[in-house]
Order: sequence, then C-alpha cells, then structure tokens
Amino acid sequence: MNKYRSAIISLLAIGIHSATLAADLVQDTSIVNATLIAELSPNGQKISALALEYEDNLISGSHLAPIFEINTLLDQQETGKRSVLNTYSNNKAAKSASPQAGKFLILELDVQDANANLYQLQIENEAAQTFRARDEQGNIVNVEKVQANRVPQYYGERLVYRIRQNGHLKLLNGKTVGKNHIETTAAQVLMPYVQDFTPHHISAADNPDNRLHYRLYQPQQVGEKTYPLTVFLHGSGQLGKDNTAQLLSSKGAIATLQQEQGFVLAPQYASVFDPFDDASKGQTGGIHWQTQNRLALLLKMIEETTAAHPNIDKNRIYLIGLSRGAEGALKLLQQRPDFFAAALLLSGREANTIEWIDGQADAESLEPVKHIPMWFFHSKEDKTAPIEGTRINVAILRELKAPFLRYTEFSTMQAGDNGILSKNPHNTWESVFDSPEVIHWLLTQKREQ
Repeated sequence: MNKYRSAIISLLAIGIHSATLAADLVQDTSIVNATLIAELSPNGQKISALALEYEDNLISGSHLAPIFEINTLLDQQETGKRSVLNTYSNNKAAKSASPQAGKFLILELDVQDANANLYQLQIENEAAQTFRARDEQGNIVNVEKVQANRVPQYYGERLVYRIRQNGHLKLLNGKTVGKNHIETTAAQVLMPYVQDFTPHHISAADNPDNRLHYRLYQPQQVGEKTYPLTVFLHGSGQLGKDNTAQLLSSKGAIATLQQEQGFVLAPQYASVFDPFDDASKGQTGGIHWQTQNRLALLLKMIEETTAAHPNIDKNRIYLIGLSRGAEGALKLLQQRPDFFAAALLLSGREANTIEWIDGQADAESLEPVKHIPMWFFHSKEDKTAPIEGTRINVAILRELKAPFLRYTEFSTMQAGDNGILSKNPHNTWESVFDSPEVIHWLLTQKREQ
C-alpha cells in the first residue's frame, strides 16, 4: 500500500512540476521598449546598436544574436536587414565594454551595413564659383569650381526598425519572454557625445551680422579639476549654416573625448568665401579658414570660451584640422605661436595657401611655430589636396630643426588600406581619429611656459 501511495505521490509531483513548467512557458511577457543608439564612424554617424528593455533583469543576454532578426524600412519601403554582431545585458540603454546585470539587452550592429545610415546628405549650392588658381605656365587665372554644401537631413520617423525575437528569454522574476516583435522609429535616437554639444555663435564687435557659429562640448566637471580644450576645424565638405555637419562627417570633434573628458569647440563657416574679408576691398581675401576675419573670430571664440570656463587647462589647448581645416589650423598656429600645445594636421595644403594658388611656405613664416608639437598626415595618392603641400611644410620645418615634428605618409591602393575605410585617399582622418596612439600623443603634449 505504501508503495502505491509513494508512486501516486511521485506521479502527482511530476504532474505538478510539468504543470508549473507549462504555466511558466505561457507566462509570456513582451519587450517593453526599443531604443536606437548611434555613434560616429570614420565616415559619418551610423546606427550601431539597439537597446531592448524588458520588465525585469535578464538571466542571460550574451550570444543571443541567432534569435534576433532586424529589418529596416525607409518611407515604408524595405531597405534590408541589419547584421547583429554581439548581444549582452546592461543596466542602461548604452553600449558597454562588458556585460552588466540589468533589464536591457544590447544588440550591437554592423555599421558597415548599407542601411546603417541615420540621415541622408542633401546637396546644396551646386553653382560653380570663380576662384584664383595657377595655370601650367604659373600664371594666376580665374577658374570655375563647385564647392557644394552637404547638409545632413535626419530620417526621423521615416526610418523604421522592425525587430523580431524568434526565441525565448528567461527573466529574473521567473517569467519567460516568448517570441514577439516590436517596431521603433529614428525619431528619438541616443547619440553619445553628439547630443551633448550645444549650439553657440560669436560675432565681430563692429558688425553683429559678421558671425561664426559653433558647437561646444563641456565635460561633467569635478571640483577644481582642469580639462583640456580641443578646437576642431572642418574641411570644405562640412561648410554650411546648419551648425551640425561639422560634427557628423568624421570623428574629429570627438576624437579626444574617446580617451579623456574635456572641452571641445567645433566651429562651422557658412560659405567658401568670406563676405567680410574681401580682397577687392583691399582686405586679405582668400577662402575657408584662411581669411584674417575668420581667424580673428576663431581666436575670439577660443578666448571667450576659456574666460568663461576657468577650469580649462591653458597649457592643454589643442588644434585638429582636416583638409582645409588643416590649412586653417596651421595659419592659426602662426597667428598665436605661444598659445597652443599641439596640433594634428591632416591632408592640408602648403602653409599660407590662398584659394587654389600654391602656398607661400618659407622659413620666415614657419620659424615662429617650429617649437610647437605638430603631427602631419597625408596620402601619396591624394588628388584633392596634393601631397606636395604637406611635404613642403615638413621639409621646411625639418630644415628649421623643429624638435617635436612628426609626419606620417599613407599609401592607399584600395579601400581599407592603413585604416582608410573609404576609397578616397584624401580621407586620412578615417585612420587617424581611430588611432589611440595618435590621440594619446596629442593629449600628452603641454604648452611650454
């Protein structure tokens, strides 16, 4: 009798256990929320991750890529799948170097996906403009060139992410998340660093219409601690009136922030020519950052920022310039040779370049800056800004025995060579801004007293 009773009790226990399991499986819960996360890649801002929020902490969040399928739609048209590279749990909607206990599941996505874009570039101002250049005989002539603006236009609600979970997930509260799906749009996207830049402008004292727009990043300041200041000068591809393009085309504005918190200034000029610095009126003339007026506005921007933020370390003010920005940064060093701690100069032209005329670099003009740590970068195959300009700068500085001069020359036979991901050898910054070595070198330089 006892044997029968034991058997019955065992069967009942098994039944109860099975019922519990069955009940558990049907206690499905859903994904609470989905958040898109963007980051700056070497060639623009991309959606790099998804944060899925559940009602309680996940038991396990790693190695779950096979159970997720992500598709995108733009203007209700399917644009393809996103590749899930990695998954892990976290305690907030953010990417992390290692998994953390939490209710967020982070899905890292491949930024090389064709549909990883967050915005499209709208081309403006395609009309040809007249510039000065030299012909084959060395004579100064007028030439027609197009310097179009590329203005970022965010997709917003036009871009839809459709996320399908094709497997089960266990939560800490005992519930099981069954197969389900969720949709979200790009109307609200987390943009680390970029979202923390605030818009500002500076005006000339004698003319409020003569202004320079810029973005400012401020670190979370602790006590009396001092922080470096980085000034980033964009190239001709980021000019405009949106006060945004200079942040998105590369990692230039956030390059130092990836290693150390600090202040960053990222200005933007509105047009190739400076209407407030006209050669026909007896002024210096020129284009981009090289006009005396824009150089004066840059210095005013920097000086007012340092005055307003006394915790900026005056001995750690850095310059980063790419393309025309490199020319502007070198000119700025010449204007204030005892102000800046160091500079990265990428794919620029010869010192004192005006328009498309060869520069006028010489020992006299570069002597005052020879003591400043400068690191030049250029590609041999660069046709946008021929490498000869940088080689001339470097050769003169070497003749002057510049003690802290550095020069790196790239060769790009195909996309991806030396870290230059695009097919354009002009874009040395695609490698440099991803280099911990280069950024560490910059941040360790201090102005000589």
